[in-house]
Amino acid sequence: MQITVIKNQNEWNSWFLQKPEPHSFAQSWAWGDILISEGKKVERLAVIENELVIAQAQVVYSPIFFGWQYAFCPKGPVVDSLRSEDGKIQIYKIIKEYLKNKNCIFFRIEPGVLPVMPRSFFFKKTIDINPSTTLLLNLNQTAAQLRGNMHPKTRYNIALAEKKNVKIIQEKNLEVFWMLMNKTGNRDKFSLHHKKHYEKILAAESVFQLTAYYNSVPVACAVFIGFGNTFTYLYGASDYEYRNLMAPYLLQWEGMELGNDFGSKWYDFFGVAPRLQSESSAVIPAASGNPDNLGQHGIPNQVGNDSYNYSFKHQYAGVTRFKLGFGGVPYEAPGTFDLVVDKKKYKIYTLLRWLRRLF
Repeated sequence: MQITVIKNQNEWNSWFLQKPEPHSFAQSWAWGDILISEGKKVERLAVIENELVIAQAQVVYSPIFFGWQYAFCPKGPVVDSLRSEDGKIQIYKIIKEYLKNKNCIFFRIEPGVLPVMPRSFFFKKTIDINPSTTLLLNLNQTAAQLRGNMHPKTRYNIALAEKKNVKIIQEKNLEVFWMLMNKTGNRDKFSLHHKKHYEKILAAESVFQLTAYYNSVPVACAVFIGFGNTFTYLYGASDYEYRNLMAPYLLQWEGMELGNDFGSKWYDFFGVAPRLQSESSAVIPAASGNPDNLGQHGIPNQVGNDSYNYSFKHQYAGVTRFKLGFGGVPYEAPGTFDLVVDKKKYKIYTLLRWLRRLF
């Protein structure tokens, strides 16, 4: 078993694309290029055994202090699902040794499935970087099936936006996007990335922007990214003054059609509030692997607002109610973890980080 750095885009992407599970854009070559264009240091690592790739991890290196750094693997590493538990542990061991030689003190991961690690591994749950729970909608349905699986109020709002002659335009208009994002950020009290960050994202070939216009006025927009079998809803913004037009609902519907055109099987809503761990929430089973298992013939079961039990105080509560109306199934990952490479340095790092937050 050995690690190699992949330098070829087709070689990198093709390994992911042969897998049936949903493909995360965060591990795509295109997303890595976006990060590189922002000045970040990115490596595409492949673990090879008997000349076969058995795992891949696109990692982003971030400097901290004392010349140390850590490696972050968003929505990964992705490990061959046929590997045994011991085989998966061996993969993490070889990545850990590789990163140790890179002077990394920990490896931050967001795996789809986390193997049971031996005590010699120091794993620590940390604050989620990306949402650990999402909704996935199977696009391999007719338009009638897709609408039929929606909440009645969602269907009504899509029809209302169409009736009010809201027009959806596919474009890449940074100024419109930035204007609407600022309105949304100010309204919902969340911070934005720098404008340049969104400019880099919109410039990518795999990224799409849909803008809703009413009488030539931009009232809402949505940004999507496609990778393999998955089309992800990345950002959404709207002007509250035009809320009665229900434009965001129509944007989602048009986004699903765009995902179909892209050739995707899965529409990923990218982030909802996690289920509350209670008996009542067991109505909808958690997805720990291929979400095909959750619906007959790969078609997701309808998810209503009343059947998914989540905290209304969660930061994603508002968008969760909105997204649930479209009829996806929950797909839950373990979350974000730190695999500690150097225990002594990691303790110093956590102590200094705690002190910095105090002052």
